[in-house]
Amino acid sequence: MAKFFGVGIGVGVICLDDEGRILVGKRKGSHGAGKFALPGGHLELNETWEDCARREVFEEANLQLEPQSLKHVFTSNDRMEDDKHYVTLFLLGRILPGSKLLNLEPEKCEGWEFLSWKQLRDSDYPMFMPLRHLLDSTDSDRAPWERGLYESIPGSLKFGATTLFGALFALVVMKLKGTHFGSQPDVK
Repeated sequence: MAKFFGVGIGVGVICLDDEGRILVGKRKGSHGAGKFALPGGHLELNETWEDCARREVFEEANLQLEPQSLKHVFTSNDRMEDDKHYVTLFLLGRILPGSKLLNLEPEKCEGWEFLSWKQLRDSDYPMFMPLRHLLDSTDSDRAPWERGLYESIPGSLKFGATTLFGALFALVVMKLKGTHFGSQPDVK
C-alpha cells in the first residue's frame, strides 16, 4: 500500500451566488468527514490555480464560474489532525448565471447549501480546518471581499501574505530536499 507524505497543495473555492452567499457542503468519506467545507481539492501537476478551481467546482457541484471572476484571496497552512499537511489557496469566484447546482459526488459530500459570511461565522457547524482558518482570519461579520480588502492589492500580496510566504518557502524546501506531494511506496 502507498503511503502519503509531504505537503499537499489544496485549492478551496469561495463560490458566490447572485446574493453573495457562499457554497458549502458537509464532507464525508475522507479526512474532515462530518465537517463543512468549500468545494475544492488537490492542485494537479501543471494545473493553474484557476483551472483547478473551475475543475473542482464543476466535478463536485456542476457549477460553472464566471470566466474572469477568479481571484486569490487567502492562503492557509493546515496541519490536519490525521497527520496530513496542506497549504490551501483560496480563490473567490462568482457562479455563472444559469448554472444548476447538483451534488455530483454524494460519496464525498452529503449536500450543498448557500450561507452568508455572517451565517458561516456564527454557525455551530464543525468546519474543515482550511475553512476555519479563513473564517478566523478576520473578526468582522462582513466578508473581506465585501469590504473591498482584495480589490486594489495585486495577486497573492493580499490578506494572508505571510502565510503565502510560508507556503512558498515550504515548496522551495521540498524542492531542495527532492520531496514532493504524492504517494510513495512503503519503506520496509
